[in-house]
Amino acid sequence: MSATFATLQQHLHTAGIELDSAQSDALPRYVDLLLEWNRSINLISRKDEEQVWLHHILHSLAPLFMRRLPVVATYIDLGSGGGLPGIPLAIMLPESSFVLVDSIGKKMRAVEAIVTALGMGNVRCVAGRIEEQTRLRQSVDVVLARGVTRMLALSRWSWPLFRRDGQRLLMAWKGGDIAAELAEARQHAGVQHTEVLDIVLEGEPWFNNEEKKLIEVRFT
Repeated sequence: MSATFATLQQHLHTAGIELDSAQSDALPRYVDLLLEWNRSINLISRKDEEQVWLHHILHSLAPLFMRRLPVVATYIDLGSGGGLPGIPLAIMLPESSFVLVDSIGKKMRAVEAIVTALGMGNVRCVAGRIEEQTRLRQSVDVVLARGVTRMLALSRWSWPLFRRDGQRLLMAWKGGDIAAELAEARQHAGVQHTEVLDIVLEGEPWFNNEEKKLIEVRFT
């Protein structure tokens, strides 16, 4: 059975998280806009469209169920693609600010149109390679990366982005065996601590079957 908005509400309720009216409006509206844009621009896999709530929204919000993200912080979403995980998290964390970055300009133009349609004042979009975005250096607390690249590269990209007095946290969505990647990431001089968190939601075996994980990396 496909997950739905009602499924998401139930999981959030179980985790002690209640949606306000703005969030209840914005999340389904975002899904509608994502699927609408996906007809012309490949923002998510076409085979995932029927499972968008499970494979993309629930997956993106997994850190909230685990209470692993600060409520008030500056976030950057690397390789945001269709605005995932950045937009769902920005809806759920309205007191935080989010920067969505992707090197593919047409994707970011579509995401910017979605953000504008949703009236999200806490989100801005940047098209380009993160290594070239010098204005973003030393400006963020938390780096988000969902299925982007290997952990060592993510650590290298994240390091110059962190504010000196900030949270200095990288949260990466991964699947399968990532032991070798973690060993690589620990080679970065700034990495202080790493933790692997299995994504487990009652009644949603997909996360376990696909070995979905969150990798939490804290920097000095």
